[in-house]
Amino acid sequence: MGEQVVTLVVLSYEKAQILKTLLEANNIECFLGNANVIQGAVSAGVKVKISDRDLDQAMQVLESMMKGEKVRSEEKKEPVEPRILLPVDFSSYSEKAAEVALGWAAKLKAEITLLHTFFNPVVTTIPFSDTFAYDMNLDETVMELEERAKEGMKKMEAFFEKKNNALGENKVVYKTKLLRGVAEDEIVRYSNEYQPIAIVMGTRGLDRKVSDLVGSVTAEVMENAKFPVLAVPEDFEFKGIDAMENLLYATDFQESDFIAMEILEKVVRPLGIKIICAHVSSHKHSHWDDVKIAGLQEFLSKKYPNTGVVCDLIENEDFYVGIESYVKEKKIDILSFTRKKRSLLSRLINPNVAKKMLFHSTTPLLVFNH
Repeated sequence: MGEQVVTLVVLSYEKAQILKTLLEANNIECFLGNANVIQGAVSAGVKVKISDRDLDQAMQVLESMMKGEKVRSEEKKEPVEPRILLPVDFSSYSEKAAEVALGWAAKLKAEITLLHTFFNPVVTTIPFSDTFAYDMNLDETVMELEERAKEGMKKMEAFFEKKNNALGENKVVYKTKLLRGVAEDEIVRYSNEYQPIAIVMGTRGLDRKVSDLVGSVTAEVMENAKFPVLAVPEDFEFKGIDAMENLLYATDFQESDFIAMEILEKVVRPLGIKIICAHVSSHKHSHWDDVKIAGLQEFLSKKYPNTGVVCDLIENEDFYVGIESYVKEKKIDILSFTRKKRSLLSRLINPNVAKKMLFHSTTPLLVFNH
């Protein structure tokens, strides 16, 4: 039986090229399938193909490459000073998010980076084909978009500087960053490089025609960011960081809750905010809910003796009604959840809790990924 060509792995264009180089250095013949030569820098789903006789050796090379990437990622240390990433689109909602981020950063003595991503037709256009007509004015369009972005950032920086100066001795160190590309993708990518304690964003931007099903940029960042995302709703009335007194973390008694509580202890408690850890349960809830909430209270009291975290049960048949009623009753200033990763299909059919709350709440939403 003759040799067969098999697909070793499917990677992004950049990683496929790296693997191809490593394989050839080990005398393993390979070629790339479905690679877009013209738009290779932004293509994805490139197949690395080899002969089946080289499969075992190629797997070792692939594993070495992936381990090397993991080691480099682990070696990247957290910044000494805390950082907050503030993506902006120059809307009034961005300004509101900027005020919240500024107050938070002043309390934590954190640095802020104002990030704006402007649309780049070069990387978002359709691939070249027989029916593709190249726009001769494309370069001029890109320059015009970049100039608009620079002008918008100047105005945003002026607004931010005015608010920052009002802090007096508590002024925050900040910088600005402009990037080309798709906003949600670039925000996530840059956050991995910047490593903020949180990403602070407004829930609505200049384009209000985006449907809830597709989601805003903020919702997409929530789906993919490795760092906590604080979403500031368009209808939220910000009265100063000192006026934010209570945070409700909705627990489902999962292991991820302990990770979230540890982060809250580090980045929220210094603001003087009281943390309430609550679970929504039906009126006829199981006795185990009482046992679990009591056990959680005991654990958190021992783990954070100086914090005074309060654990509670919210009795309501409807999760959203229960949460909203509790928010009003306890005067909650920030809602917090851990968002569990889901498949694309399940997200479209049944959007997760955090995303639903994002579009139907006037309370800032702090979301953790799990």
